[in-house]
Amino acid sequence: MRVFTDKRSGQTYVEIATRAPVKMQMYAKTLAFAHARTLKGEYKEAAERFFREKPWEHGLKWRPTKGLTATLKDSIGQKEATGWMQVNMRFPIEIGNQLDRLAAEQGVSLSSVCYTLLYWWTWWIYPPASERRRREEYLRKHG
Repeated sequence: MRVFTDKRSGQTYVEIATRAPVKMQMYAKTLAFAHARTLKGEYKEAAERFFREKPWEHGLKWRPTKGLTATLKDSIGQKEATGWMQVNMRFPIEIGNQLDRLAAEQGVSLSSVCYTLLYWWTWWIYPPASERRRREEYLRKHG
């Protein structure tokens, strides 16, 4: 976790590095735009709701990031994109400290907590239209 001060606002932030699928990060950026927020504001809103709802107490499993550091993999002598990228999530320092405490309490890495937060926000709170349609179709078939 890197601590820094925003030059424009003078506010102290933390930056936490995690890994996420490229499409998930692009979707998070789209959500920020749709909500008329910056990406930093979107992450803040997601984290605040994450702490209010505590989805890990209701069955959400921590998503590991270990082993996802490569952006390229070797496939039969050729480099192929893994589809994952580094994501630097910025939060107000208070939220960063809460995330750090949660990681310690749950016995998972801070990177895993942040990836799980992003996964929960983009897949369960604001799922893409294709996923909403898939879920509706499943419910129609399986009631």
